[in-house]
Amino acid sequence: MTGLRASLQILRGRRNAPLRLPARSRVGGMADTFAGSTSGSDAPRPGKDYNSIAAALLGRVNRTGELSRDDAQDAAWCLWETTPALASHPRILAAVIHAAEQSRGPQPFRALASSYLASFAPDRPGMAEAGRSLTRMAKRMGKPWAELQRELDLFDPVKGAAGLARVCVARGDPPAKVLRSYGLGALSRQLGLVRQCVAEAMQQMRERMPQDHQRRLEWVQQFAVRNARELLFEDQGPLVANALLLPFGDNTPPSAVSDSFLRLLLRLFGDPRLHPVRWARMPEATAIIQRWLTRQSLRQFLDVVDQVADDRMWRHRRAFWDAVYDRQLISDAWVVFGQDGASTARKAFGEEISFATFDRGSVQKGHAVLLLRIGRGVVAEWSHSGKCIIWDDSDAPGAPWLHAPSYQPASLRVSRKAAAVADSAPFVISHAKSDRYHWQGVVAEKIHQMTGVRLSQAEYQVS
Repeated sequence: MTGLRASLQILRGRRNAPLRLPARSRVGGMADTFAGSTSGSDAPRPGKDYNSIAAALLGRVNRTGELSRDDAQDAAWCLWETTPALASHPRILAAVIHAAEQSRGPQPFRALASSYLASFAPDRPGMAEAGRSLTRMAKRMGKPWAELQRELDLFDPVKGAAGLARVCVARGDPPAKVLRSYGLGALSRQLGLVRQCVAEAMQQMRERMPQDHQRRLEWVQQFAVRNARELLFEDQGPLVANALLLPFGDNTPPSAVSDSFLRLLLRLFGDPRLHPVRWARMPEATAIIQRWLTRQSLRQFLDVVDQVADDRMWRHRRAFWDAVYDRQLISDAWVVFGQDGASTARKAFGEEISFATFDRGSVQKGHAVLLLRIGRGVVAEWSHSGKCIIWDDSDAPGAPWLHAPSYQPASLRVSRKAAAVADSAPFVISHAKSDRYHWQGVVAEKIHQMTGVRLSQAEYQVS
């Protein structure tokens, strides 16, 4: 019984303990957001403890059922962002709305309207009730509220954000700029209505501007991204990625277009080959970007090596692997560079691109390896006078894994002893007689064995 008695004493003490509130509510931070407000909006008052105010107002309304005009202004800022959040209590929510509707002055309305916009989320308690009341009052509140309600349905929980988004998309202006044009200069990009507007605009641009890729990219960069490398609203990652990528569908755009999209997407979410968890929320977009990254890795290898390779030999190899890619036989690609190649690749493709480097071992200056997934197998295509090595099964002993950060050169080669083992040996061929299409024909036949797809010489013939 001693343990039970002690537990009851603890519970009794907790029951009588005073309500603990956070030292500073979110409303306190909003005071900075609304600094320098225009006459059209209201702001929380700096220095006030709105958590304590909310607790006191809740008790007062429960006792009397009424709010004074000053109380109504403060209560408006305690509806959604404080602890307790007064909008979750129907009686005090009704009292705040009633005080705003009955007031002869504009201040209670402005406080309620500004708090509604700042905290807006369509599924929050009390949003529908507050929105209906604000819709009724806006008509008699003059500029900017009457105009905002008439043109945008601003206080409709369903239509408001969509209406603002339509104007933003049509003008090409961010939500904060559009709101400023109506006279709400104090509203920042972080407001709840702005968050919902950006989400609506992402959906609108995805559906209504599927071919205007450059405008879509610029819109996202300007309005959904800050500091050129992070999302304005982190939870909107899937909306942003889908708006950028899904309009392309199965069509792969020109390299200049895909590279500009990749630069932003890799800054925002990382490379899905290296950071798959970051892309798990958007599987359709992931499939598209992986296809683009495969092509970009192929271009990295071909373009960088192209600067130092013997053109007489290299142009045939470029034509062959381009043909293999065009037949959609390459499901993944990864490049391994030396230091010189790595520097050249970053200058050509940007700092965000991903590739591997040689760890240690003997490798000549400028050499690189292109690793490809074709069917179940893996190909290691060495640059310069190196060989083409093919493992029939990516799980075979000695077969290299793609997407490692670094490789020892020896791990991407095959010793003569290993090549002599008949059954498990990888396929190895040098790039001899390129102009006679000797090695190309042999590798094409090997790829046919791996995929069931046969390449014709006409597809990789150099004109």
